[in-house]
Amino acid sequence: MSESTYKKGQFFWSDLTVPDAASLKEFYKEVIGWQEQKVTMKDNEETYADYAMTSDDGAAISGICNQRGVNKNIPPQWIMYINVENVAESLEKVLKLGGKLISESKKKDGSYNYVIVQDPIGAVFGLGTTN
Repeated sequence: MSESTYKKGQFFWSDLTVPDAASLKEFYKEVIGWQEQKVTMKDNEETYADYAMTSDDGAAISGICNQRGVNKNIPPQWIMYINVENVAESLEKVLKLGGKLISESKKKDGSYNYVIVQDPIGAVFGLGTTN
């Protein structure tokens, strides 16, 4: 995204990570009417498909992902991503306040794309930035 339309603290994306994304995407296509856009992923040397689910006009709505690669440790549930100004600083606060890191994705420069964390009582959510 070049210009963010999301405010700090706002939910901006959701992903469902499951053992078999290909089979489950059909469920959501039938029940909700979403379309699919294949997203090629790589786990070591093997490639596989995750899916961006879209509306009829092609607008991205959500993701359905396989539990492998960067998503290996993510529990099979909907993960809501919250927009923050600085992912690293927010992660530091999560850890300091008794939460834990579940999964992370970093850019080539070492900064975070996003992190998936767990709050002190066990709720799982993602932190990312849209700017």
